[in-house]
Amino acid sequence: MKTNILILTFLSLFALNLSINAQNYLATGTQITMGDDLRKGVEDVTVGDVILSYDYTKDLYEKKKVTGVDKIMFNRLARIVLENKMQVLVTSQYPFWSERGWVSIDPEMTIQNPKYASVKSCNVGDYLKFYDILSTGSDRIAIIEGILEPIMGYNIQLEEGGSIIANGFIIGVD
Repeated sequence: MKTNILILTFLSLFALNLSINAQNYLATGTQITMGDDLRKGVEDVTVGDVILSYDYTKDLYEKKKVTGVDKIMFNRLARIVLENKMQVLVTSQYPFWSERGWVSIDPEMTIQNPKYASVKSCNVGDYLKFYDILSTGSDRIAIIEGILEPIMGYNIQLEEGGSIIANGFIIGVD
């Protein structure tokens, strides 16, 4: 009986995982840059926290309030590693700010959000933008790889949308 319940639970989680593919999730351990420039693990971010956001239309960093945080277990994520060794583990449709505008590993999924209608495909060799305290830097993608293991993912919502700084990367939110 316990085995049947366990199997049913895993199947339900897998089905739920498939149905939320159009949302952006970060893996446990991802460091979010807060409004005071300190970092906090994504799993510790709560509603009401103030985080650092990047407005790409104005090339300006600003503070925004967190309005929601969701979490769910994933069994497949993607890791992006830059040549400078910065890395982040995300769902494959997460948009990254780059020298070519918004890019993602799976633009067909990302484009389901009208905010990212012009998203392009992210490839090894592309330059992604990152937060550098004094400015916005960029570096080339060295590795894009799939990770097939159970990992808790977190989705952060901000007032008025925008982007967040996760492990230094400038990434869009839903």
